[in-house]
Amino acid sequence: MAESFLRYTDLAAAIQMAKGRGLSDAQIVRALSGNMLYADALVLARRAAPLLDITVSEFLRLRRNR
Repeated sequence: MAESFLRYTDLAAAIQMAKGRGLSDAQIVRALSGNMLYADALVLARRAAPLLDITVSEFLRLRRNR
């Protein structure tokens, strides 16, 4: 997802819809942070991790593990 998408989208609603469709936390993290630089992903992790009930470090770990 492009960063511009995140700028104009309610992050909580996007995560809730993804969970409703059965996506795992790892799939959601990778969809949200794909092609982002580490610094940008860190900013996103600070916003999205609490919504996923995971830590920021867990968000970043899920982002890089394939």
